[in-house]
Amino acid sequence: MKALVIAAFAALTLCVTAQEVSPAPDSKAIYEHTKAASVLILSGDGAGRVTSIATGVILTEDGVIFAPLHAVKGAAAVQVRLANGEVFDQVILLGSDERRDVAALKISAGALPSLNVGSSATLAKGSPVYAVTNSSGLTWLTSEGILSAISPAEEIPGAGSGFNVLRFTASVAPGASGGALVDHNGAFIGIITGPKGAASPFAVPIENVLGLPEAGPRIAFGSGASLQLLAQPAETVPQPGAAATSTDPNQIIKNARTIYVHSKTMFITDEAMVLALTQQKEWPGLVLTIVQDPNAADLLIEVSRIKFTNIHNFVLSDKKTSIVLKSGNEIALNGAIASSSLAKDIVAIFSAARLPSSPKKP
Repeated sequence: MKALVIAAFAALTLCVTAQEVSPAPDSKAIYEHTKAASVLILSGDGAGRVTSIATGVILTEDGVIFAPLHAVKGAAAVQVRLANGEVFDQVILLGSDERRDVAALKISAGALPSLNVGSSATLAKGSPVYAVTNSSGLTWLTSEGILSAISPAEEIPGAGSGFNVLRFTASVAPGASGGALVDHNGAFIGIITGPKGAASPFAVPIENVLGLPEAGPRIAFGSGASLQLLAQPAETVPQPGAAATSTDPNQIIKNARTIYVHSKTMFITDEAMVLALTQQKEWPGLVLTIVQDPNAADLLIEVSRIKFTNIHNFVLSDKKTSIVLKSGNEIALNGAIASSSLAKDIVAIFSAARLPSSPKKP
């Protein structure tokens, strides 16, 4: 009897020990697997012009993909690019949910990396989550956060109504549309979206759209073979024998691809400054990506306000060399006006360095 008790105690000890040493989730492995199952979706107008770039998520090995509906709605041509570089020019719309802004797409493929489907019902507020998004087709953003709430869409201005959303703290590339929100096991729990007009990104619970691949009607988009991402200008590619680092402010601004925006004043939030920049009409032509991680940035934009005044400043600096490239200030009564004015000045600086000048009239 004594031997049985000892054996039982030893077994219990081993069980508890095994639980205590269970490895923590490997965030790097989760990111890599999620990114491998993520795709870029290029939509065009039928004349070879790209009108939208979004992220999609591979749901099944045979090529069913979830993506934001607004990214492909009305598109004449659609192309899907896998993380491994493979391109698919024939894409079919299997079904869509207008209210939730989610579409189910299909490409003819097999043995694709896909995500296991999870459920938001198993998550509690504060549960760790991971997000993978892309706003420009050039830079992927992977970030970690927590589930902050499962709430009605009505609580997010511009998000819509009649459905619940997952709200989370993981960073999302500004302007990004689509992407996977996964739990601590790497299970797919939500498709990240954020229709035009929404105040912040959110995710639609995956269990609410799992029926879309069977919803119909099936619609084939036109071939996306002619759609191309904007290539890096040849003059920005380092040439053999060229100096490793330029100290010319205009050249640094011209060569930059990513920027990080940070506000040191409570009167202008980071989000407000990003929004003000991206709303400038010249912004799309600058081919710049705003990133959430300063370590991934070529340039830094820092805004501030002189205490007890209405003077708002900005400093544009090179992340690699810490060289201050440009600076300026605006007098404004509040942060909303200041962010718009500062954004106009900043975009003018980038435009002068990056956009072709208009020919002078005779």
